[in-house]
Amino acid sequence: MKKILYLTLCIAALASCTNAKREKELAAQNDSLTAALNEKNAALDQAMQAIADIQEGFRAINEAEGRVSIQSQGGEGITDTERMKEDILFIQQKLADNRKQIEELQKKLKSGGTETANLRKVLANLQQELNDKVASITALQNELARKNIRIAELDSAVIMLTGDVNALHEVAESQEKLIKQQTAQLNAAWYVYGTAKELKEQNILNKGEVLTSTEFNKNYFTEIDIREDKVFPLYSKRAKLLTTHPTGSYEFTKDEEKQLTLSILDPVAFWSVSRYMVIQVR
Repeated sequence: MKKILYLTLCIAALASCTNAKREKELAAQNDSLTAALNEKNAALDQAMQAIADIQEGFRAINEAEGRVSIQSQGGEGITDTERMKEDILFIQQKLADNRKQIEELQKKLKSGGTETANLRKVLANLQQELNDKVASITALQNELARKNIRIAELDSAVIMLTGDVNALHEVAESQEKLIKQQTAQLNAAWYVYGTAKELKEQNILNKGEVLTSTEFNKNYFTEIDIREDKVFPLYSKRAKLLTTHPTGSYEFTKDEEKQLTLSILDPVAFWSVSRYMVIQVR
C-alpha cells in the first residue's frame, strides 16, 4: 500500500513538473510575441510621428509661400525684398528637411518590415507633394524673372532642389536602363544554320555531335530576342534541327518553291532546354 501511495505521489510530482515546464515555455513564447508586437507598434508610432512632422513641414512651407508676394515687389522696398529672401530660405530648408525625412522613413519601413500598403500610399503622396513644391519654387523663380527681379537665394534654392530632382531622374533612368539590359539578357538566344561542312569548320558540329566542343565559334551565331524572333527562313529544301528542343514547340513549313522555314510555336517550351539553336541545311 505504501509503495502504491509513493508511486502515485511520484507521478503527481512528475506531472506537476511537466506542467510547470510547459507553462514556463508558454510564458516565454508569450513574452516574445508581446515584445515583437510592442516593437512593431513602437516602429509604427515612430513612423506616424515622422509623417506628422513632414506634414507640419509642408504646412509651414505653405504659410511661407503665402507670404512671398510678388505684388509687394512692385516698388523698391528693401524690407519686402529682405522678407522675401528670408521666406525663400525658410522654404528651401524645410523642403530639404522634408526630403531627408521622407527618404529616412522609406528606408526604416522597408528594413524594419513594417511597410504596409497604406503607409506606401501616404509616402507616395508626401513625395508627390514634395515634387509639387519644387515645381512651385521653379515657377516662382520664372515669375520673378519676368518682373526683372533676381534673388540669389531663390536661384540657389532652385538649383539645389531641381538638381536633386534631376539626380533622382538620373538614378531612375539608370535603373530603367539596367532593367532593360537584364530583361534583354533573360530573353536572349542564339541561332545558326549552315551545311555540315560550315558547322564543322566553326567547331559547332564534331563527329555528328553538336556543341560538344568548348571552343565552338560563338561569333558565328546570331543573337535574337525569343519574345520577338519566332520565324527563321532557311533558304534550303532540306534541313535538320540538331539541338534539342521539345517536340510540338516548333514546325518546319515549305513555301511555293519548297524552301523550308522553321517556326517556333511555343517559345517558352522551345528554349527551355537550350538557348542555342543549330540547324543543318543542305
